[in-house]
Amino acid sequence: MGMTARYFRISTELLEHIKLHPEQIEEIIFESEALQEIECDIDKAWHGIYFLLTGEKNLEDFLNTSLGEVVLGGTAIGNDLGYGPLRYLEADEAAEIFNALKHITVDDFSERFSVEQLNEQDIYPMYDQWTEDDKDYLLENYEELFQYFKEAVNNKEAILLLIH
Repeated sequence: MGMTARYFRISTELLEHIKLHPEQIEEIIFESEALQEIECDIDKAWHGIYFLLTGEKNLEDFLNTSLGEVVLGGTAIGNDLGYGPLRYLEADEAAEIFNALKHITVDDFSERFSVEQLNEQDIYPMYDQWTEDDKDYLLENYEELFQYFKEAVNNKEAILLLIH
């Protein structure tokens, strides 16, 4: 199955509720049909997107920049749900990240794609088996994530991030 990344746009009120009741995270995330309907699932593209945005492979030495925070940012809350706990971005943090993303168009992102670099760096999920055919997979997921952040910012929403 592998580790996938999922994002959920939520109201600032729901975020405050989650912060007060972290024991309810799994119920809110996994049982809310409303959240499931508006989630952004970038599947296993999260490490490739992180690498193409930051140029960094190492997730343990997370690059603490707005572009790095697209995939690994936010404040951790609750129990480990797979690849760490759920993380959240306040609405203003999501806006800051989107402002950085606006400078990386899909064409810019596409130009960063290098089969050789992805394979040399052993980027998940393909490790050393990336091909040119995988480019569309990363581009489509990046574009979806970009639009998701844009919509969150337009609606003044917070974002939950989950890799599991």
